[in-house]
Amino acid sequence: MYFCVFSYNRGQLLKNCVESIERCAESPTIFIFDDNSQDPETLAILDEIKVKHKIIKPDLDNFHMHKCGGLYNNMQMAFDYIPDGELAFFAQDDSQLVRKILKKDIEDINNFFEVNPKSAFLNYTFLKGKLRSRDEESTYFDKDSNAYFRKDNAQQSAGIYFSAIAIAHIDRLKSNFWQFLSREKHNNSQAKDLFGKMGFIKNPFLMQLPSAPAYRGKTKTWGLKMAEDYNECGFHPLSYMSDTENDLFVNRSAKKLPVAEDFLKLKHKELRKPWAINPFQGTKFLKPLHKIELTVRNWFK
Repeated sequence: MYFCVFSYNRGQLLKNCVESIERCAESPTIFIFDDNSQDPETLAILDEIKVKHKIIKPDLDNFHMHKCGGLYNNMQMAFDYIPDGELAFFAQDDSQLVRKILKKDIEDINNFFEVNPKSAFLNYTFLKGKLRSRDEESTYFDKDSNAYFRKDNAQQSAGIYFSAIAIAHIDRLKSNFWQFLSREKHNNSQAKDLFGKMGFIKNPFLMQLPSAPAYRGKTKTWGLKMAEDYNECGFHPLSYMSDTENDLFVNRSAKKLPVAEDFLKLKHKELRKPWAINPFQGTKFLKPLHKIELTVRNWFK
């Protein structure tokens, strides 16, 4: 299994993500694509990680090769490191594997791409509690694929054909000359033109950490600071499923959607549910305040 973890200035979260892959996957190959982090703690953790895993950083001299920049620039670079015939498990530093990957999981993944020869992406994350109502209305299960799909009329601009955290069929992407674009909704549109729908695996094994902080060193507006305080942003790792919990989860009825808050627990402290994945979640006026402050700052640059 080839895991591509995308990192920037959040060393504690990155370490947790890598350790979760080492714990839950059998003999994984892990590539860390770090977007030239400058935070001292993150650099120290990268030094620890590079003893066992390859660290890749964008070559600024060759930046013209990958014009989409940042996360998507690094995702494009990942193509150069995945052997032909292999899948890429895209993850980000604020995500974590939460259960042991079973032989059945691997069989389900391979079966999905066999049954859906036009699909290039398979989402392997738990669903978010904050979107429960939407997902219950827009999600349907396909028995042959052992995966869920979203209806085309779902009220969303992305997430039906593409997600930045997903299992990618690299051969299909390469054969269609795929180039990552700079925004998720644009990648979703491109994927819709080129491929079949993205599946959502029935039994996901990865989740984004709730209330993760913005990267270290980021200049924060008052709006962002207040939002992070409200959502208790910090390091909130998830507990790993026991073998019994794992078996019960993978053998549940497909009618029970894999909503994170229904199956996962936090390791240290409880947070308000539904969990906040975006620091502005549940803060009606703070995001506009954040944008206004950024605009004013740009005036005086």
